[in-house]
Amino acid sequence: MSRAEALSLGYDVDDSAVRFSNYFHVLREIVHLSNGWLALVPELERKVRLGDHIHDDARALTKIKRRLYELRHPSDYPGNPGGSVLALLERLNAAGTPEEYLAAAYGEAKPALLHALGVHLAGLDPVTDEPSLRLLTQLAGRQERHVSELGPAVPAAGSGADIGECEISFGGERELRVLPRLVEPARDPFVEVREGGDPYLVRELYINGPENHVPVDPEEQKHFFHGLLDAELCAAELMARNSHEHPAMPWDFHVDMARQTWDECRHAQVHEILMRTELGCRWGDYPVGFSYFRSIYAHDLVGRLALFNSTSEQNAMWRHSHRRKVLRARGQANVAKVFDYLLADEVPHVHNGARWGAYLTDGGERAYRALVRRLRAGPDETGAR
Repeated sequence: MSRAEALSLGYDVDDSAVRFSNYFHVLREIVHLSNGWLALVPELERKVRLGDHIHDDARALTKIKRRLYELRHPSDYPGNPGGSVLALLERLNAAGTPEEYLAAAYGEAKPALLHALGVHLAGLDPVTDEPSLRLLTQLAGRQERHVSELGPAVPAAGSGADIGECEISFGGERELRVLPRLVEPARDPFVEVREGGDPYLVRELYINGPENHVPVDPEEQKHFFHGLLDAELCAAELMARNSHEHPAMPWDFHVDMARQTWDECRHAQVHEILMRTELGCRWGDYPVGFSYFRSIYAHDLVGRLALFNSTSEQNAMWRHSHRRKVLRARGQANVAKVFDYLLADEVPHVHNGARWGAYLTDGGERAYRALVRRLRAGPDETGAR
């Protein structure tokens, strides 16, 4: 243990809590709005990175809430933002396109947050306030990465104001803006969107049971993983919209949706790498379709959880296990390993459906299971309607 020469003056507890409250508001708004815009970001790479950042920021917000609790400050909603923080949040909300939103979030809001974190780190006492030191150091490192990955080449000129020192006020709660409902997600301009998707993909690929067909032919695998990549994007977009469109849900729900959004984006990234490096094809080589996305998105939140998490994801667990065994036996170890990890991730996704579906259903878990059975009577054996 290193020995400090003397304690610095640093921030008192109340001043530190005010700073964390302002970080709370900036990250809360960014997580909420990023969830809303993710489906409308066309480019695959930016969409995947945004899903990663949503998960980072949701976890950081959980830690900030905990630190506020430790600093004897309300952690569920620590007062209302004011001054330059409020003005910054209004500019984030004023974005009318995903490009405008990303420019505001990554060209202004996150750099302003980084500046405030730097001021805080320079001024705190590293011994008495070591919990803040560790949290802020981790948070600053992640925000730097986010800005480097999605920020503009030339950052917007900032005012240099320290948003951490803005006063907060108690009473009421700031309402989060919910974007209009989606018509359909956005894809890269070179990707053909066709009703019905890729006609090469046969329904036997998506059936649980002896009729299930595992793609082993090289050409068939190209089409299959291309379609699976798009399905993962649709899943990420559904989970992000679940969070965005229901801001009143408990914070743990939003954390679970953020983790699943990141998982689905990461799955899409895995498929893109596999296609490019082992299968000899690329994203955009084949058409995609949104009929299944629209069929799930048309439901309310509990219906989406029942049909997607508790039906589609649960059915996918069987298919991933089956595909893994067949492909491993044929010597395709890398492709089989992909399905092994997909299977591992589906388990908490199914749990998300059971946990939050029961929360939303009068009568709890038993009533939710009955709802799932009723809704499952609509889709066919592939899980599609």
